[in-house]
Amino acid sequence: MINLTYDLIIERFVKYAQEEENIRAAIIVGSRARRVKPADKWSDLDLVIFSRNPEYLLFNQEWIHEIGKTYISFLENTAVGGGTERRVLFEGGLDVDFACLSTSIISEVEEQNEAIGVFSKGSKLLIDKDKLLESILEVAISTRPSINLATKEEINNSIHDFWYHAVLTSKKLCRGEILVGKSICDSYMKNLLISIIKIQTKLKRGVEFDTWHGFRFFEEWADSNIIDSFKRLYAHYEEKDVWNALKNTMSIFRESAIDVCETLKIEYPDEANLYANQLVESYYNESKIHK
Repeated sequence: MINLTYDLIIERFVKYAQEEENIRAAIIVGSRARRVKPADKWSDLDLVIFSRNPEYLLFNQEWIHEIGKTYISFLENTAVGGGTERRVLFEGGLDVDFACLSTSIISEVEEQNEAIGVFSKGSKLLIDKDKLLESILEVAISTRPSINLATKEEINNSIHDFWYHAVLTSKKLCRGEILVGKSICDSYMKNLLISIIKIQTKLKRGVEFDTWHGFRFFEEWADSNIIDSFKRLYAHYEEKDVWNALKNTMSIFRESAIDVCETLKIEYPDEANLYANQLVESYYNESKIHK
């Protein structure tokens, strides 16, 4: 019996794609195609497929079963580009993301800075029946995607967004909705915190410094003091611990946001910050922790 490998998955996919008229082009992106942060033993395989009818590929799994035995298969949004992908866990723990896109949106992809950024990090063309991807690959190879920091308005909005949710978290905790409060603090507010930390990092190291997308490689691009602070920013499912995580998150966000505003010569919304602090402290004093 032949053990399934990523090379074998690629070989079987290419054979299917060559015979399937619906599929017009396919390309590998991600760690198995890039030189910086190349694939290791934990890496998956990212395939981007351009077809006339992507819904058929997404919802009909017979072709996937021909590639190898699957144990888990589900749909989710792609990390970038706003598309849909089927994520599959094959035998041997091999996981593959099949991002299925319509050939009609190729010109739109060329205009998406984030998508071009993925291609520019590295790609391996598997099949291109109609030369559809030539222009995308030329753009990815010949030009660096434009790198823009958030605007002053976007930064100001994110800061207000953060302080609003700090107050909301404290209200949920006072009501006894510990899980809701923990979710806001440990998820929504952390996303806002990471966004401001990325801006802060780029201002220090240069706008072209790669902070990747989402939380990817945070431990490698963030400053060591920031990384260390995250040990105190997440809570157990326990009210007092959530309060502590909330206050610590507020403190780190304030430091980073003020630094960003001072560097960019933006007026920091101190009134919003102080009012949120007062409310959080007031609600904390009313909470069950003090009863």
